[in-house]
Amino acid sequence: MKNYKKLENQPLKFALAEFRFSPVMQISEYIPRLQEALRKEYPIPDKKGEQVVQVQPGGISVSQIDRWAFISADKRSAIDINQERLIYVTADYPRFEGFAHACETALNSLIDIVEPSLILRIGLRFSDLVIVGEGETISELVDSQFSTPSCIESLGQIQQQRSEFFLSTDLGGLAIRTLYGHHNLSSLPDVQGLPVLIDRDDSVSERIILDFDHYWEPSDEPVSFEADTIIDYLTKLHDISRDAFWRTTTDYARNKKWS
Repeated sequence: MKNYKKLENQPLKFALAEFRFSPVMQISEYIPRLQEALRKEYPIPDKKGEQVVQVQPGGISVSQIDRWAFISADKRSAIDINQERLIYVTADYPRFEGFAHACETALNSLIDIVEPSLILRIGLRFSDLVIVGEGETISELVDSQFSTPSCIESLGQIQQQRSEFFLSTDLGGLAIRTLYGHHNLSSLPDVQGLPVLIDRDDSVSERIILDFDHYWEPSDEPVSFEADTIIDYLTKLHDISRDAFWRTTTDYARNKKWS
């Protein structure tokens, strides 16, 4: 059994959990009570509209739905909700137990006030930024297959190299995306709109972004929206995602650089 010790200098930039539920079209009616229940931990409210594109038999329709964010005082953690999903995201990730507890607190507030009927999808995403230090090579930190192929490395300095793997797991699907090269990105571009402050290093350097996105969906029978059941699935998603990170990174990185 692997020793998944806590990494004191972990490369994790943010962790995000998404819980999709059967739509509540009048969600706006419940927002004041949700804000009241959550405001001690998340005192900063925000509201935005977002466009939703749907492909239908008669063509493409575009509609706008409202989303609300409840943000912590230090702007490092937030709960984001619309009519069909709740997201918890944090840039201050403790161990998983603390993360799961924050998710469970938000879920219980949602259950008490909104009473969603079904859980339709659970997603768990981790985004890591691995910066190659002076005297180090990328293959000392992550598996060598994520670095520049040896057949072309003599042609010039790699600026960007993307990879994406999709695995069917015992629970659902796991997407592993990477962005390697000499650039100044701290996370993949699709997460620029998160309502939390993420630590960034904007100087151009040799680095690789490791992004793990694992999800579960019910197979046939509907699953009731119950906190215990949801957290149990979230824990199982985490176990596989953690193992993916351990397999992707090296012993040196975990035991020396990040310990």
